[in-house]
Formats: sequence, C-alpha cells, structure tokens
Amino acid sequence: MTLKEHLDTKNIYEAVYNLIEIANTNLPPWVYNKLSNFNCDYKDKILKNAYLAQSKKRPLCQDTGQVVIFIELGQNIILEGEYIENAINKAVADCYRDKFYRKSTVSDALNDRTNKGDNTPALIHTKIVEGSEISILVGIKGGGAENMTRLKMFNPTAEYQEILDFAKQCAIDAGENACPPMCIGIGAGGCAETAAFLAKKALFTGKSVEVDIENVFETRILTAPTHIACLPVCVNISCHSFRAASAKIKNGEIRYISEVQKFSDVKIASNAREIRTDDLSALQNLKDGEEILLTGKIITARDAAHKKLADMIEAGYKNPNAENTCYDKILPVDLNNKIIFYAGPCPASREEIIGPIGPTTSKRMDKFAPLLYKNGVIATIGKGDRAINGLNKLYFKANGGIACVLQACIKDCTLICFEELGTEAIYELTVEKLPLKTIWL
Repeated sequence: MTLKEHLDTKNIYEAVYNLIEIANTNLPPWVYNKLSNFNCDYKDKILKNAYLAQSKKRPLCQDTGQVVIFIELGQNIILEGEYIENAINKAVADCYRDKFYRKSTVSDALNDRTNKGDNTPALIHTKIVEGSEISILVGIKGGGAENMTRLKMFNPTAEYQEILDFAKQCAIDAGENACPPMCIGIGAGGCAETAAFLAKKALFTGKSVEVDIENVFETRILTAPTHIACLPVCVNISCHSFRAASAKIKNGEIRYISEVQKFSDVKIASNAREIRTDDLSALQNLKDGEEILLTGKIITARDAAHKKLADMIEAGYKNPNAENTCYDKILPVDLNNKIIFYAGPCPASREEIIGPIGPTTSKRMDKFAPLLYKNGVIATIGKGDRAINGLNKLYFKANGGIACVLQACIKDCTLICFEELGTEAIYELTVEKLPLKTIWL
C-alpha cells in the first residue's frame, strides 16, 4: 500500500507568492548571458534594466501581465486546507498588492473589461503525476508578446523545415511589438488547444532548436501525439524580459530551483541630443530616424483612455481654452501641443514617484491617432511600427521591456483624469532625457 503524504495548501501559497517575485525581478542567468552576447543596438539598456530590477526588487517590465502556472501534482499527495486554486489566486493577489506590481486582468474578455484590481485569476495548468512531490513553474506573460501568438493547422505531410519557417515568419511579423530579442516557443500536436498549451510551456521547458531567426535569442519546441489527419502548430513568443521561476515541494519543504545570478551595473552610452517638449520648432525640425533625449511635460494614455477621449470628442467635447470655458462639453485634459506616451505604469511604491514604466504597442492606438492628432496632439510615444502614414505627424519609438531604465527618467507624476481606469488613467509626467527614436508618420 502506497503511503499518502498530507500537504497544507499554505505551502503552495508561499511558493507561488515567492516565485512571482523571483520571476518578475530576476532575469534568468541563461537569458542574461545569451543577451550579453546578442547583437542588439540597445543591449546596454536591457542589461542595465536587469541590474536595476534585481537591485531594487522592482519588475523588469511594467507589464507584469498574466500569471501562468504549471503544476505537476503527485497522486500520492492529499491536499489539506484552503482549496488549491483559491490558495494560488490569493498568493497572486497578495503578491501583486504587496510588491506594487501592475494589475492587468479584466473581469471578462467581452462582457466586462473592468480591471479586477488584483491580477487574478491566474492561468493554472495542472497535471497529475506519479509520486508525492509537487512541481510549480510560474511564468509571467505580457500582452505585447502574447498578442503575437499564431496557430496554423498544417497538412499532416508537412516537413519539419516548414514548421521552423512558420516560426521564423511569426517572429518577423511580431517585430518590435514583441520587444525583441525574443524567445520562441513552438508547440505541435494534439488538437488546436494542445498546440497552444505546448507552445506556451515550450518557452519554459521545451527542447532547444538550432535555427537562425533574426531578433530571436532562443527557439524551443514541445510535441505531442495527434490525429492522423492533423498537424496543429502554435507559436508563442516571449520578449527579452523573460520571466519564469520554479520550485518543488516535498515533505512540506519548499525548494526553489531557479538560479539567481547577481548582475553588475551597466553604463548606457548615448550621443543623442536633448529636445524639450515645449520647443515646438525643434520638434518639427527633427529628422526621420533621429535619436533624441526628450525632456519636459508629456501625458500618458493607452487603450481605454483613448476610447473614452475619442467617444467624448465625437460627442462634441472640446479642449479647454479661453473661448469655451463656459461650454458644458470640455475634455478633462487639454490635448493642445501635447505628447502622448502610450504607457500604463506599475503602481509606485512608497519611495517612488512612479512605478516601472514602458511603452505599449502603438498599433493598437492607430484607429484613434488621426482624431487625437487633429485635436491638438503633436506627437505620440510607443512601441513598434504603425499602420498609419501620410499624416505628417511625429511618432517616437521607445524601447520595450526596459521599464526600470525608463522609470529613472520620470521626475514627477500627477493624475489628470480617468482614475477609475487604474493603470490606464491619464497622468502628466515630467520626463528628463527619455531615450526615443524619431519617426515621421
């Protein structure tokens, strides 16, 4: 007769809580070492960000995204105490509150996109295995890279190289939206949902594949049985802020098995010139592709705030000015000569002006941009290429995944409006030497 082991789920709570902090604040050494040797024009910023995140115990990226948890539960374990999923989600909520991480989960994908305010529920994948041990892997997935996931149902006679070519094209299509350099996870087999699961897990535990893909530092694959008529393949992408940590629990003892390497400080070199936000002439004379350091006042706004502003403008709301101060439809923020930073920062800790902050994917704001430019906005700041052109308007690219580096450029932060949107509220920021690249749309 096999002896059963009793385990209180408070041990699982403790492990998940600590693993979230380890994952969010420590770049895995194998990733750091690969990026150190990777040919990337902002490598120094990535390595500096890893140092700052670790030394300050703040998140590598402001998008502390969705918590994905893979659990292998020994069948000889008898769980006691709080229901396991409740214990896990309590660990997520408590850690995200205590550590001032950004909460990014909405209540329902279609029916209620209100931010839940606690980043739950975690996405929990449980597998029953032999023995009396629990293995827990925590991965943090940001929205920018996750949005680049692609699924394709190949013919069952497809060659292996076709699969790798598909992954390569996915990386090319993702571009800067997934914050390169990237890690690619390939899942093949089962049904469509199996391939998607395998692709996600492949990022963390898959077999490394030698394949030359530009802006990709690692490609991994997991496969499974499938139907004779099927060959489902999914590609999942992680940005360079690769966040994962794991532990094992046996006999009530938690053993953290993720390696943590102490990083050294890195100097960021720049020959870019400083441009002030109130120097309209200098802004209008910037050259396409020119690197700058931006100083002055800007405002933040991303998806939800853009929709609210667009709805108000289309309903007749106008910028506040001397001529319409008595008008009953006044926008809560003056857009005249404003620069909008597409960003949703982490909450500030007690010692901070603002939490780690970085750009979100600009393309999602494309449908709103012409309207806001028309209503006074002079420039926008975000991540990646855009699908709009011919506007003769300024757009500044910011590097993604270096939230602690960009946080150091913020010298003041004031809430302007839409406080109910949480991280998506509109703030006025005072920035100093924010590193950007000029693009004319």
